[in-house]
Amino acid sequence: MVDKILENYKKAVESTLRLQQEMLRSWTMQWSPFGTQVPELPKTGTSTSASAAPAATWLEQLSTAQRKWTEAVADMLKRHQETLDEQYRAGIRAIDDAFRVGEARDPEQFRRLSEELWRQNCEVLKTAVASQMHDVQAVMQKWYEAARSGAAGTKV
Repeated sequence: MVDKILENYKKAVESTLRLQQEMLRSWTMQWSPFGTQVPELPKTGTSTSASAAPAATWLEQLSTAQRKWTEAVADMLKRHQETLDEQYRAGIRAIDDAFRVGEARDPEQFRRLSEELWRQNCEVLKTAVASQMHDVQAVMQKWYEAARSGAAGTKV
């Protein structure tokens, strides 16, 4: 009776391990910078150096690519924070300027201050959008370089 339980437990553990390996393969095929060229991971119960070497190399390349991607995303988030800080400072200046528009003495001064405020706000918006697009392009370029260098090192 105990042997049957242990045998079923062993089968369940092996099945769970195979499922996890298949999930890892599936996820890395979707998100891997190496595209669909994913080397075979070692099967359960095998520990030969021939099957472990390609997997170790692949995992090292994956780790390097993930580290580069993490650095790129962290850099983008820092720039995004700086952009948001600048936008908040510009918003505070715009509020101050808007109150000055209300203090205009004549219609000509009101028109001039309103146009100046409008131009400043448009310029701030244009600068923010350009900065964000540049940041996204820089991160995508870094990701592409990591994927290209990782795929060049992958031999399947």
